[in-house]
Amino acid sequence: MAVHSPPKYLYSLFRPWDKEAFTFIKQVAKTKNYPKILGTREDKNRFLVALIRTQKAQHGWRAILKDTLSQVKNTGVIDTRSLNKKYPPKTISKDVPAWVSYKEDEIVSDFVDELGTKRINFVGSDRKISEFTMRFILGQLCYGWRRTIMMIWEMLGDGNKLDVKSLNKEMRHFDYLGFFE
Repeated sequence: MAVHSPPKYLYSLFRPWDKEAFTFIKQVAKTKNYPKILGTREDKNRFLVALIRTQKAQHGWRAILKDTLSQVKNTGVIDTRSLNKKYPPKTISKDVPAWVSYKEDEIVSDFVDELGTKRINFVGSDRKISEFTMRFILGQLCYGWRRTIMMIWEMLGDGNKLDVKSLNKEMRHFDYLGFFE
């Protein structure tokens, strides 16, 4: 049997939306035409935290990803205010999900919970934040989706600032097919 394109062991893409998102992100990465990002610095920080935290959702983890990419496709913009309104911190449960079975899963789950109360400052230009958003969504479509969150946890450490340029540099490890090169 031949390896699929993209390889299923890297990107299983089980649902039609997964395939559409993958293709769309590939196009954005190739053209480097990142969406404009709207909102105050606080809005952008809250959006990025929500983007990460909602990946713990037992049902509907794709929802914020879908809404974000839908905005980008339709307007070329990420409206952080509207997304923050739709995905407030209280909507993410602190229950331990069934997928938590290894130490790294526990770290990811606990970190997502911690992000609900910890004030995080993502430092970087709007372009870098927009690029990170696209890279993060691609990372959530891959087999290593937990590792993307664990990487953020490791880079944050005990601090409260994340350099978005450095995040993007590390996210290259989840761009298995080199779309963002």
